[in-house]
Amino acid sequence: MNKKTIIAALLTAILGLVSCISDNDTADKVEEVTIYVSAETGIYYDLFDAEREHPIEGMQIQEKGTTRWECVHFATITGFTYEKGNEYELLVKKTTLANPPQDASNVRYELIRIVTQEKI
Repeated sequence: MNKKTIIAALLTAILGLVSCISDNDTADKVEEVTIYVSAETGIYYDLFDAEREHPIEGMQIQEKGTTRWECVHFATITGFTYEKGNEYELLVKKTTLANPPQDASNVRYELIRIVTQEKI
């Protein structure tokens, strides 16, 4: 092999490797946030229930600093067991996934501690 062939092969290999690197791949965002959990449950619908024929009972959560309540599955916050009739203030680790699964949420919550719990 001559030098030109070797250099061409090396350049092709380097370009191939560099093209695999994507600037769009970002890391997951992890932060501690306060979540309020309502004493009352709510209703939500599965992603695949387009006709809204099968309501699912879930807990209602609101992130501190927002005004919107969201109804989610009871197991949404890892390490937390919801008891109907109780209001909670929770400190959680919120992970916003950079590359979430197509059929799941891009946010995951993990309980750090229960700040307050009040029977309503």
